[in-house]
Amino acid sequence: MIRILAVSLLNEPVAENVGVLVPAQRRSLHAMVAQSLKETEALINRLELGVAVADSGRALVSELYVQSRKQREVLAQALRLELE
Repeated sequence: MIRILAVSLLNEPVAENVGVLVPAQRRSLHAMVAQSLKETEALINRLELGVAVADSGRALVSELYVQSRKQREVLAQALRLELE
């Protein structure tokens, strides 16, 4: 059995929260949208827990939250469609 270990550019193990892309596999559009929805929901949840940011960055974080919620709705609608 061959075990492949992902390493960073510094030859250190890749953190657990970093995915490894396998270019030989072609994921379905449905799978990609579902993954994007999952990641968008995680971002929204993290933002709802609170973020420490300077006053100059508050508007940007607020806009990120608003746009992430809109993206979540669009992705959820897309999952209801029959995607190729």
